[in-house]
Parts: sequence; C-alpha cells; structure tokens
Amino acid sequence: MKSREEFSEQELLQQLKQGDHFAFEQLYNKYARQLTVKLLHLLRDEELAGDVLQDLFLKVWERRADIDTTQSLRGYLYTIASNMAKNKFAKALHRQIYFESLPANEEGFDSVSRFVDQREMQIAIDQALARLPARQREVYSLYKIEGLSYKEIQERLGISKPAVNRLIQEAGKKMREYLQPHSYLFLCIVLFDVTH
Repeated sequence: MKSREEFSEQELLQQLKQGDHFAFEQLYNKYARQLTVKLLHLLRDEELAGDVLQDLFLKVWERRADIDTTQSLRGYLYTIASNMAKNKFAKALHRQIYFESLPANEEGFDSVSRFVDQREMQIAIDQALARLPARQREVYSLYKIEGLSYKEIQERLGISKPAVNRLIQEAGKKMREYLQPHSYLFLCIVLFDVTH
C-alpha cells in the first residue's frame, strides 16, 4: 500500500474532489511557493500576493468538484492566479484614481459613487469588447481575460502563433481607441496590457 506522500497529482486531485483535506494540503505545499513568486512578480506587493494566494486556494477548495483531474493543475492554478492578480491590481488602481479625482475639500469615501464608477467602467469595457470583430474578441478574451498562453490559444482554436499575435495586437489597439473617450483610459490600458 502507498504512503500518502507517494500519491500522484491525479490521485491527489481525485481525493481533493472527494473533500480530502490531506490531498488539499499536499497540493498547496507543492504549488504555494511557485505561485507566490508569480504573484509577487505580477503585483509587486507581498501582502497583496499573500491575499491573492489565500483567495486562490479558497477558490480551489470551493470548486474542487469541478476540477478536471486529467488536466494540469499547475496551468489551472497559474491561470486563476494571473486573473485574480489582474483583478486585484485593477481594483487597487481604480481606487487610487478615484481618490485622486475627489475635490480637495471632500472628506471621506463615498462607497455608492465608487460602486457606480466601477460598474460604469465594466460596462465601458464590455461595450468595447462587443465592438471587436468576433475572432479578435475571442482571441483577445482568451489571452487577456482568461489568461491563456499563445500556445494554448493556438491549440484551442487551431490557428498559428503569428495569427494569435496579430489578432491580440489589433484588438488591443481597438480597445484603447474605443475606451479613449472614457475617464478610465489609463486604468483600462493597464488592465488589458498587464503581462504575465
């Protein structure tokens, strides 16, 4: 009989799907350090990286039943980590822009206005995405929103790497053009141009 330390990743994932805390701990120990390095690179803030790492593994636990044990857990974790880091960065940047836009005599923080501003920003981004040609939108979303690599997009869509690059570059230019009239241009450029 195998000792618990000898289980393969697929076996650990199977056990995780059944709610096994030991399997979860083993997977955490295997990936936490690598993911912390990745998050520190993306966020450049140790506290934010720790928060995202904790949220990431909480999400893994909550969604354990949906994990595909035949796919690479590493790729799954890195994709989620990249997306969560981008979201955390965008929210922090939005908050900073909001505070800087307040009149000098205004005290405190208006959470209703912040919510409206964030909602308006998301609507502007969604509308800009909707204006892209279908293939550009698909490739751009896979890369910038879902965090897939060029190779993963190539394999999923059956197109060449130069085609992926061209579609992403063209979509990026159009997104900046579409978002320019909005007061969130800087935020959106950062949000859509953060690299991993």
